[in-house]
Amino acid sequence: MKQEDLEFLDDATALIHLFDDRQAQYGAVNPPVVHASLFAFPDYETWKANITGERKRAFTYHRHGNPTVQLLEQKIAHLEGAADCIASSSGMSAISMVLIGLLEAGDHVLCINTVYGPVRGILGSIFKKFGVEVTYFGAEQSSDLSPLLRENTKLIFLESPSTGVFEIQDLRAVAKLAQNRGIWTAVDNTWATPLYQKPLALGLDISIHSGTKYISGHSDLMLGLVAGTATAMRKIRAVHGQLGASLSPDDAYLALRGLRTLPLRLKQHDASALKIARWLESHPAVVEVLHPGLESFEAHQLHRSQCSGDSGLFSFQLQARSESARAAFVNSLEFFSLGYSWGGYESLLSPLAFSYYGNDALRQDLGLTDHHFRVSIGLEAPDDLIQDLERALQIYMQTE
Repeated sequence: MKQEDLEFLDDATALIHLFDDRQAQYGAVNPPVVHASLFAFPDYETWKANITGERKRAFTYHRHGNPTVQLLEQKIAHLEGAADCIASSSGMSAISMVLIGLLEAGDHVLCINTVYGPVRGILGSIFKKFGVEVTYFGAEQSSDLSPLLRENTKLIFLESPSTGVFEIQDLRAVAKLAQNRGIWTAVDNTWATPLYQKPLALGLDISIHSGTKYISGHSDLMLGLVAGTATAMRKIRAVHGQLGASLSPDDAYLALRGLRTLPLRLKQHDASALKIARWLESHPAVVEVLHPGLESFEAHQLHRSQCSGDSGLFSFQLQARSESARAAFVNSLEFFSLGYSWGGYESLLSPLAFSYYGNDALRQDLGLTDHHFRVSIGLEAPDDLIQDLERALQIYMQTE
């Protein structure tokens, strides 16, 4: 089958076959890991042609490209329907490249208020120092952001669903407004992955992933991914080469391995998380469950109109009890590890009481309480996870 025919296959099939050249790989099914910091030139003429731009070589120095990394980038670009993709050393390096590549001193950014905490940090420190202004908005405002626009607004930064309280932004409305005003748009698409949400098809310019999460899937590497339109990616790729936030070929290989099982893993994460969310919703100790896939979720219809499936990350709020009770709940869990990150094969739990720690005004604005918990449902049997939660909730309700 020709490469152009493969481009029309289902994503699951394309992930395994698209851009793999097994003849060039000596027949190896797995792509080789190319360990090389530099790629030598055969002669003076080739060197000169590359420098002058007359005939650019694909690979010259690892900071500017590597065959193993490029294969990962090609597959993600295909999934996103993007002109190009850049793989970098972490999710935050990917976000930083986007901000540096698209913004200049004196620009104004509109940013969703539930954005990943370190994004708030970098916008409020480094970019503030260079004269970039930021206005935060709530998800309910995303249907019409025009009242918040300024003459110097250059970027609208989204995260939908957001990964704390899972607010959904109207991606189509934001894209339409931005296109009419010549404003860049970027969204953190980590929760949905490019299998379940395709922001560029909805009109946005940039889709960003912490590939550390579902794309890797095994909690064993750091990875950032940026995919977008040709115009946007030219700006961002120039920054990538200058910053040097390169992905190692070994991590690219692990990410490629994770991609092959992404469709299967996501189906399991989706089904298990929804089953557990429905069970929690009926539990007397639970006040509310924040899972976009639940029909009871406030923005469920908007979410389903732009996202074809759900991942395994959601939050819930317990009845108010003491800190001792909260500690007893967390410490009695057997199958939920307490830790950062999410999207791996293992189940995790984190108390949202410590999100935006020290910023009480923001926590109040987001509706976060000391009794909110976030869970990442892994690949364990969902009934075992439910039994684990049931035991822990009984202890929670019995602890003074």
